[in-house]
Amino acid sequence: MNEPLKKDRRIVIHILKHIENIFNTQKRFGNDVKTFGADTDYFNSACMSMLQIGELAHHLTAEFTKEHADIPWKNIIGLRNVVVHGYGQLDIETVWAAITDDIPELYQKCKAIIAVDSEGVSGVQG
Repeated sequence: MNEPLKKDRRIVIHILKHIENIFNTQKRFGNDVKTFGADTDYFNSACMSMLQIGELAHHLTAEFTKEHADIPWKNIIGLRNVVVHGYGQLDIETVWAAITDDIPELYQKCKAIIAVDSEGVSGVQG
């Protein structure tokens, strides 16, 4: 595996770890939007993980993001920018939708990428 692919693979593994942090936070605090909105620790924890995911996505190679264009990398990075630069603009419903709808889908797609890489499909070997 060439260096850029190794780097992308490491980044995807880190993205998966931050997604798992979000899942663990949901297990700890509950899967309820009212609790999410009322508990700043819950909200901040999810936002910090999403920030990290966006930061990591920013470091993926252009080749990788083109190959996996079914993942909205620009939106992921954009949400990171809102978290970093405009906390007051974050509304509970938007963040909740991201962690309950988008994050599980991203998790499945990233797991599939790692599985393909591990199996050596498409000339990539783990």
